[in-house]
Amino acid sequence: MTPLPPIASLGAMPFGPITASDGIGGAAAAPAPAAGGFGDMLSGAISGLNDQLVGSERLSEQAATGGLADPTVALVAVEKADLAFNTAVQVRNKMIEAWQELSRMQV
Repeated sequence: MTPLPPIASLGAMPFGPITASDGIGGAAAAPAPAAGGFGDMLSGAISGLNDQLVGSERLSEQAATGGLADPTVALVAVEKADLAFNTAVQVRNKMIEAWQELSRMQV
């Protein structure tokens, strides 16, 4: 089993707010880098995931009501949100597995 690379080398996380380049009007504020540690990074990732899910839902509503000129923008946003959510679920599962492994260790 190969070790995981350091977190700094992973680059940008797949979670993040949907920006104007994703087809939503208006500019979104860029998230500030986490300075507090793992808890702050995890909180920021979950917040970004929530922003992405809400943004894709809003685009879906606009596509359904005819508010979008190109409905494929909504489709791409929904797929990005789905991928980000599935990634978050897998990260959660790995964290639970790690915690269970730690709790089984004898001191």
